[in-house]
Amino acid sequence: MALISRSPSTRPNARLVEKKPQKAEGNRAWLKRLGAPGGVVLEDNGIILLGGSSLTDFRIRVAQSVVRGDLFPSFWSHCGILLGDGLFAAVPLGPGHAAVDGGRDEVSTVPRSNGVQMSRLDDFDDPRRFPNVAVIRFARRHPGVRDHIARLKGDRGVIDLPAMILPWLGHVWGVGGAANPLLDGIGLPAAAFVETVFSMAGFELTPGLSSTSSCPEAIWQSAKWWTEFYEGLSGDAIAGAPYEAMCPEGFFAIRQPAAAILE
Repeated sequence: MALISRSPSTRPNARLVEKKPQKAEGNRAWLKRLGAPGGVVLEDNGIILLGGSSLTDFRIRVAQSVVRGDLFPSFWSHCGILLGDGLFAAVPLGPGHAAVDGGRDEVSTVPRSNGVQMSRLDDFDDPRRFPNVAVIRFARRHPGVRDHIARLKGDRGVIDLPAMILPWLGHVWGVGGAANPLLDGIGLPAAAFVETVFSMAGFELTPGLSSTSSCPEAIWQSAKWWTEFYEGLSGDAIAGAPYEAMCPEGFFAIRQPAAAILE
């Protein structure tokens, strides 16, 4: 079973702030209103969490209830690394959006890209399709993020993301015998990707949880509750590298607290 260590802290992270969306405001417009708290630009190397309303999103949100103490479904179903210019790197479970690099967005690209895809924020702008959104910064300086993404994209020896995609597709599609992958220690590929990229620079996103067992909910819980752990690291430079840790900070908007399917 996928277990996440419970934080001893009883107070949520005050740096993780709810920013209510304006009426009929899309997710891109919401992101633009966030600014740069503490001089840190959230849309550059920050982590984006998204909670969708499709059947796939619903199944993923419910599956993550096993890492919550209350067993409620998660707010989140997808995540990635923001790279500026309206793009973020992620590992979707399947094609569905236009490929950023001009190539074809199809299953055939998965083996050579390790499932990693550059996605457009515009494709996730609709608040009806993606009602929940958060952007969180775990690193004050992480200049090598693009190099780490490129390495992970070209080397399945670091982490075999397609091997994680298959059991999740089976679960989402209701294939016979396909149990919740988290119960077998198989994390959501998008979250495992994010965790691994940050771990390559020495950052620990989810204390006490293996990168390959990660999920968006685990990242959310860490940012919200592991304040004291990150405060102990804040300002520390990673030895031998130009990276600097920080206590997570960011914003979130929850339009759909209870997981539901909207056709």
